[in-house]
Amino acid sequence: MNEWMEAEQRIERAQQLSESQRWDEALAEIDAALGIDPQNGIWHSHRGFILDQLYRYEDAIRAYRTSLRFQPNQRDVMMALGLDFIRAGRFARALTTLARVIENWPNFEPAYCYSIVAFAELGDFEQAEQYFYLAQQLNEDCPHCYYHMGWSKFKEKKYDQAIFAWNKALELQPDYIGARQHVAECYRAMGRYAEARASYLEALRQDPGDIDVLRDLAEMLYEAGEVDAAAEKYRLICELEPGCVSAHAALGQIALTQNQLERSAEHFRTALGMEPTYPGLHHKLGEVLLRQGRLQDAKRHLSVELERDPDDVQALMAMGNCLLEAGRATAASYCFRRVINLQPDAPGPHHNLAVCLFTNERFEEGIAHCERALELRPDYVMAMHKLALACLQTGQMERASRILARACQHEPENPAICQLQRRLRWYRIAGYLRARLGPVCRALGRLRRRIRP
Repeated sequence: MNEWMEAEQRIERAQQLSESQRWDEALAEIDAALGIDPQNGIWHSHRGFILDQLYRYEDAIRAYRTSLRFQPNQRDVMMALGLDFIRAGRFARALTTLARVIENWPNFEPAYCYSIVAFAELGDFEQAEQYFYLAQQLNEDCPHCYYHMGWSKFKEKKYDQAIFAWNKALELQPDYIGARQHVAECYRAMGRYAEARASYLEALRQDPGDIDVLRDLAEMLYEAGEVDAAAEKYRLICELEPGCVSAHAALGQIALTQNQLERSAEHFRTALGMEPTYPGLHHKLGEVLLRQGRLQDAKRHLSVELERDPDDVQALMAMGNCLLEAGRATAASYCFRRVINLQPDAPGPHHNLAVCLFTNERFEEGIAHCERALELRPDYVMAMHKLALACLQTGQMERASRILARACQHEPENPAICQLQRRLRWYRIAGYLRARLGPVCRALGRLRRRIRP
């Protein structure tokens, strides 16, 4: 009898702790109660609720399934189980569970409402829309239905319809969390940056400290070419959340694009100090060091990145450039060949491999890779420049002239192209003089030999 009383007291204590949102302590109390009475279905469902608050969705799923084993016909527990399957990314299982709810309680609108999400995530947009209309027949003013329908339309890339649905959700529930941010994402996807910015700012007025919205706004501003405004938002994120690695990484990238190498390196090092395993940071710092001419330091950081992910294409390209700068063209060529294997249709590695081959005087093979780069990207002026150089080196003057003329159509003021055209003109003048004056010079030489005493 004392044990049962203790179990009841622990459940009461768990409820009090739940009301105070002291979830870990509440979980300990309910676990102790279930240790005394492990077949109490209601307590297992309460345990599932607590685990949901701790974002332990897989554990919550097990708790709800245990509860249903002891008490099979609990509609709210079935519904909670279906929602947790959605949260855990197990969408087919979610639909199976929600179908059971609909079968037993066909007028229970939330089961149709949340089925929309599961169908959308599985890419079955027709079924998502059908369940939206079924839900509408039961409750035409459900903001969640419109929110979920907006998500389905967003995934289908029907952005205007998604905006309509999310705005309708906001009309029904003005403080609907996430809706304004999603409207902004639609405008951003459509390239309508002014409207996206206005929607992000509306979301921030709802919650000024929302780091996710600030990050999305900063990314959008950078994407729209408003680099200084983007940097300002990232600095604000760093103030609100000093340990935000992604914000420091973004500031490092912005500084790198502005060729502010010291500032860029500082941000990347700060981010690495916070999270040494953050993807891409060693690669980015390696790029900065490469631009600074610190080849050994650059190689060290790039090696760390490639140890973690040997197929990191950007790190492989940077490592190849680093080795090429260090005079190790053969070693660099291995990096570029690996990138070509990973991304056969990328023009950059073909161009860089051609440079390695030209350095090793393998002109024909290098010319083939330059030509491949130009097939993949016909306006690739750097590849035209290298190809023209190789043609000059191998005596193909007319071909070099045609390639340079093509390059001038794309970049008429490119100094490297202009310089190479001047060089080609001198080659032609020299060739002309050799052709015209050669016989005269040879005749004079023979005459000198005849009159020599």
